[in-house]
Amino acid sequence: MTDSTTTEALPPDSAILRFGERLTRLPRLARIALAALFAIATTLLLTPIIDNIYLTYFFDFNTRIVPALVSTAAGVVVYLVGWVLMVGFAGTAPPPRRALFWFFVLGCLGLSVAVMLLLTGALDMAR
Repeated sequence: MTDSTTTEALPPDSAILRFGERLTRLPRLARIALAALFAIATTLLLTPIIDNIYLTYFFDFNTRIVPALVSTAAGVVVYLVGWVLMVGFAGTAPPPRRALFWFFVLGCLGLSVAVMLLLTGALDMAR
């Protein structure tokens, strides 16, 4: 009887595994920069959403720093996940896994959306 909570290992010729191996072979500084970019994009994307929720439902003059702290905490969590999945710890290389692939895909998607929103805002201000 198999446990439904266990995950199957990736086949050795999996495209996701090959992509993960390529990603983990990047220089360490490049992987750190990718994790930081994804974290900054997450913070930029969440800031207006969290600000709107806070201003609409929870605003109190004494706690006006809370939305910034929540957005920053989300960015730090994304950075830590990226560090574990892409960078690894001293003396170890992170194994390529499915989570690394999805972290990279979602990070690129978030970064693309953040850049598009920044460009839209800049172009709107230029008018």
